[in-house]
Amino acid sequence: MSKKNSSVRAAFLLNENAKSVTQSLKKKLSLIVPKNDLYFCKDMDEAKKHVQKILDLRYSYIFCGGGDGTAVFVMNAIHTLGANLPEHLLPRIGVLKLGTGNALAKVLKAHNPIEDIKHVLLGKTLKPLLISMVQTTDNKLAPFAGIGYDGEIMNDFDSIKHIFFKSPFRKFFTSFLGFSLAGIFKTLPRQFNKKPNKIIIKSNFEAYRIINTPKGDEEIFLPKGQDLYEGFAPFICIGTIPYVGYGFKMFPFASKRPGFMHLRVCEVPLQTCLSNFYPAVWHGYFRHPKLYDFLVRDVDIISDKALPYQFAGDAMGYKKHLYFQTSHKPVSMTCVNWEDRKYSLPNKPLMTPLS
Repeated sequence: MSKKNSSVRAAFLLNENAKSVTQSLKKKLSLIVPKNDLYFCKDMDEAKKHVQKILDLRYSYIFCGGGDGTAVFVMNAIHTLGANLPEHLLPRIGVLKLGTGNALAKVLKAHNPIEDIKHVLLGKTLKPLLISMVQTTDNKLAPFAGIGYDGEIMNDFDSIKHIFFKSPFRKFFTSFLGFSLAGIFKTLPRQFNKKPNKIIIKSNFEAYRIINTPKGDEEIFLPKGQDLYEGFAPFICIGTIPYVGYGFKMFPFASKRPGFMHLRVCEVPLQTCLSNFYPAVWHGYFRHPKLYDFLVRDVDIISDKALPYQFAGDAMGYKKHLYFQTSHKPVSMTCVNWEDRKYSLPNKPLMTPLS
């Protein structure tokens, strides 16, 4: 075992509402993590106070546990609270596999959380990374967002989680099972005879359309300022990482070009998507004449009626107009680099190992 570098400090911030953050886990962590480096939060106000303290104490790393929502909250809190701090004083963000969706945990190859934490505490190798994010007009950061089907499913999933949150069946209904039930029994029936919204999508920069050919997926250059889409689309989503949770590869082209996001516009009926959900849609190789893929630096989405909106997997109500761009700066993140097993990262453009 390598000797721990005492000058490098790591804080561990866990969301107590996450189903994996059990009393048993908390007890185990209290035995291995120094008391002053372990933080628990029940709500956003408490989490914000902890992030401020972690910034004030100049930790080198902050590892989040509680799913994508927790990681995204910490990311944005550091982005806001640390805005006036020099880059080298901001902690790198790591993710523990302790949530429901765990999209970022999967991208960062998070392992068993206890083993990852032991690895950090022993001072073993951590791999620094820069990961671009989707950025909103109010400077919020997230790895993915969407309106339409997925926003609607997230809203329905949210309602199921709320119903069963304090029940003995919470474990099942706040998991992928609950997500699937929300889509099948709440979202899908609502789609029959429902007229899709008219959507206009534009970009201010050069973009690429990805089309499926007999030779495979090919890129077609689109000059800047060109309208990307106009039509009736019930589902639009955008991401800078391949996954949206549970290993669902929504954005197979997310790492194709540096500084670009993967935009998907879907006219495919929801019942067709669900009937092809596994394995084609799930693993990212589903193609359809009415599924449009683009690589963009920014995107302006305008709908004639408000559509359900999700941001990093959290239901965010309804929106008629959304603007996204690739984050001005990539987010400084880190992951455990296990020396005793093969370790590979997703494609290099949006996940660049630092020297």
